[in-house]
Parts: sequence; C-alpha cells; structure tokens
Amino acid sequence: MPQLRQNIITGEWVVIAPERAKRPNEFVVAHQPRTDAKQDCPFCIEGAAYPTRLKGFETDHVYVIPNKFPAFVEDPKDCSDRSYKVEDDFYLAKQSLGGHDVLVIKDHDLTLADFSREVWRDLLFMIRRRYRHFDTICNNHATMAIYNEKSQAGASIQHPHAQIFSSNIVPNLISRELDETSRYYQDNGRSAFDELIRHEQTFKHRILHENDYYLAFTQFAARFPFETWIVPKFQRSRFDKVTDRQLAALVPTIMSVLGKLNRTLQDPPLNIFWHSAPNSIEEIGSYRWHIEIAPRLATYGGFELGSGVVIDVVSPELAADYLNGKKSATN
Repeated sequence: MPQLRQNIITGEWVVIAPERAKRPNEFVVAHQPRTDAKQDCPFCIEGAAYPTRLKGFETDHVYVIPNKFPAFVEDPKDCSDRSYKVEDDFYLAKQSLGGHDVLVIKDHDLTLADFSREVWRDLLFMIRRRYRHFDTICNNHATMAIYNEKSQAGASIQHPHAQIFSSNIVPNLISRELDETSRYYQDNGRSAFDELIRHEQTFKHRILHENDYYLAFTQFAARFPFETWIVPKFQRSRFDKVTDRQLAALVPTIMSVLGKLNRTLQDPPLNIFWHSAPNSIEEIGSYRWHIEIAPRLATYGGFELGSGVVIDVVSPELAADYLNGKKSATN
C-alpha cells in the first residue's frame, strides 16, 4: 500500500508508492554523446569566458566568473532592501540584487563521475570562498551553490561548472526548513538534524556512506527516486563556517555517493544543492547546513504540480539497497 511520509526538516509530505517501484535500469537515461567541441566552448581556458575570470579566485582546477546573464545582480553600491508596489499598488516587487557566479572546472572533458579528489577539493574550497565573499556585501541575505549535471538537469553548457546564487531574499525552501526545524527544537528541546542522524544510524537501511564528519543516506521522504542527503555530524548552520578539516572530509563523502549513483544509474542527470542558513544567522542550534542530491529520473505529473505533494515510485530503502549493491539493478 502507498505510504505518506513527512520530511522532518521541511514538514512536507510525499507519497511513497512501493508497488509501483521500478528497477534502476528502468531509470537509466539513454547515453547521449557530448557534442560540444573544445574550440567552440566559452568556458575553456581559450574561450570567451576565461578573460572575465575573477582575479584571486582561481586554482589549478577551477576558476570563477560572474554569470553573463545573472539572476541576481552584484552591486555593492546599492544597499537598499526596499520593496515597492507595482500595477496600481497591487503587487509587491523589489530589485533582484546579490550576485551570481559560475565556478568552472578547467578540464573540458570531465563529468561529475570523473572528478578527482583534487578537483573536488578545489571546487568545495572555492565555493566556501565565494560564500564568504558574498557575506561581505550589503545586499546579500542568503547564498546557495548548485551543480547541474547534464541538460536534463538544466545544464545549458556541457562544460563542467557549478553556480552560486547570492540573493537579497531567503529562498522559500530554506525558509520552510528554518521554520520547521525551529518548531521541532522548541517542541522537543533537541535538534531535528541530530535526531535525524541518530535515527538513520540506528535504522541503518538507508545509509550510503559515513565517516567521522558526515552521514549520507537516501531521504526517508524522498521527492525524487534515489534522492540523497549529506548531513554533517557537527553543528554548523552555515556552509561558509566549516573548517578546512571538515571541508576536506566532505570530499570522500560526496565522491562515494556520486560513485554509487553513477555505477547504479550509469551517470544520471542530477542536481546538487547546498542548503545553508542565511547570513543574518551566525549560528543557531536548530538548523544545520547540508547537501541534497536529486537525480532527475522522473518528471512531475498533474497531481504533483497541482497539489505540491510528490509521488515517488522508488522507496528510499530499495534505492539504498541498489546503491549499496545489495540488489541487482536488473532484477
């Protein structure tokens, strides 16, 4: 029988429909050979974007550029946060300020599955550096890093790259996470993230990777087949506050998770989101930064779009078994 499950962090409900479960090979997206040529790629070092790179924000494997078509415009001179009425004072609007970076991996031919430890280390440390930069500007309320892998996940350019959005609003989902985890803390006197880690360690069936610093697991109330979260065992509300040692320990964690997804689902399209508290919060016991990985293997239908309630056709427990090699992908 289908089961409604609630996400302890967001409060959102999803439907897990185990009788409709599919094998992983049924989710494998047909491989599409890359068609982008290095000589025409704007992100290659010889391309059009490299001369616009931000000085001082480059490593052996990564460089940073401002997005050519930013969703949020970086303007350190405009510190106004005023909203204003439009259309006969009916709707509310404001300028879209903050910043929008692209973090480009220098090697054109890499995919996420190919990233070495050195590439991941450079990328993660550079993401933290840009988070810290945006924390210094007056029109930033929150920062979010993302990685889109393949066109099915929204990557408009095939050359490997991440993006960082700094915005003068707190994103809707982060607001819901903050509200729900604050309510949980007030009601129970404990962090929902601590309780989540403790429960997953006890239940065991959804864990994909664990070390001294991080726990990775398929999400109990998954919105996507094989949705995976990486949650730090240590308390930090904001990603920009992690130490070098804590950041270094994230490298084998994310490589292990993505390696399992790649082997099982054959290099799937996916999105990675870094969720972090807004910069108005220095530290709060009820919230913890974390990473969410969403393979893009299914599309939303009318019920999902109309109700906001997702139906996931692969149970997170079965997904973890497949990713951990406990079940064959074909039977």
